[in-house]
Amino acid sequence: MIWGWMLSTGLLVWTLLHLRPQGGDLMAFLALWLCPTVHLPFTVGYHQFLCIGPEVLRRWRALDVAFIFIASIPLTYGLAYFVVPFPYTLALTAVSVSLSLHAWHNAAALPAGADIDKKANTRYVGLVVMVYLIPVVLQAAMDLRQALIAPGRGGAAAAAVGSSGPYDVLYTVKCAAGIVFCFAYGGVSYVLSYPDIYAPGVFDIVGAAQQLMHIAISGATALEWLFVIHMYQRSHVPGSAIPTGH
Repeated sequence: MIWGWMLSTGLLVWTLLHLRPQGGDLMAFLALWLCPTVHLPFTVGYHQFLCIGPEVLRRWRALDVAFIFIASIPLTYGLAYFVVPFPYTLALTAVSVSLSLHAWHNAAALPAGADIDKKANTRYVGLVVMVYLIPVVLQAAMDLRQALIAPGRGGAAAAAVGSSGPYDVLYTVKCAAGIVFCFAYGGVSYVLSYPDIYAPGVFDIVGAAQQLMHIAISGATALEWLFVIHMYQRSHVPGSAIPTGH
């Protein structure tokens, strides 16, 4: 998670220096950065203090789980802002808020010393992941359809962008595929405890399933940033024929 936050912070700095977004556009990028920033203290605290005792473990585990969902609120907003009309952005964000409230209630009810059901936990987190990835998948589907219907359109779009960053209409498809892969790989590594389960003790310091999962999530974070940067650039192309939300 620390890696993901550092990566997100670096991309925010790059965005502010090179793209210089203003107003609502700036808020979308800040929301994207806020996601790992909100979650970071609680996931670090959980992994740092889990060995102290059952009550301490329960408290920090509950905070870690709850803030996974709370962090999804600004992430949903940031991913949706340049894709769908603003009322839909708010509606999707409201869904993330509802899931976060439900997660907070369930996390607070976790008994001290109880083991985590990794499969159930992953399915639960998967719900909010599916919500905030709706704009990414939607845009990728629209672009894929555009590419299939009018294959020559990508070149025209790239020419329209010019020096602000040429792109092809399948860029979002690549981002979406990469994000889905990262989440799938991270989820499978976490649930199966791979490779720890096959070589207990060997990967305690480097290469543990938990580390692989966080690396995968960091990869998803990077791709989410690239997606939003791409959509921001597209939304600022005069006369662009490719539909965007704003």
